[in-house]
Amino acid sequence: MLNKKGWGLGEMLILSGILALFLIIAIYFIYNFYSGMEKDYKLNYYTNLEEKLKEQAQIYINEYYDESLTSDYVTITKDVLKAYSLAPDLIDLKDNTCEGYVRANKSRAIVDIKAYISCSDYETSGYESWRE
Repeated sequence: MLNKKGWGLGEMLILSGILALFLIIAIYFIYNFYSGMEKDYKLNYYTNLEEKLKEQAQIYINEYYDESLTSDYVTITKDVLKAYSLAPDLIDLKDNTCEGYVRANKSRAIVDIKAYISCSDYETSGYESWRE
């Protein structure tokens, strides 16, 4: 490839094409990496909101709920928690307020609490808007 005159135009174009191909591949992988990180961040953010709602509902059940839990599900809305100053701030990544509720029951002495939230760009699987 090298001669006394240096690189020729053909060799330079081939080398530039190979470098451009590697650059495109690197950009593709970097884009996918950051997209995956953003999705993980969003999922963790909304999972944390669900956990906060669940924790506050647990406090409500332990301290304020008058009846004993049975195998039938009880829906605890954000408004009920707000009445006892237990409602967490459910704010999504775009600073919009999210809606949410908790379903709780007790089966075989095990209390099962599941939080559901609905935000502008996220909704918990199984969310039912009529429960609010």
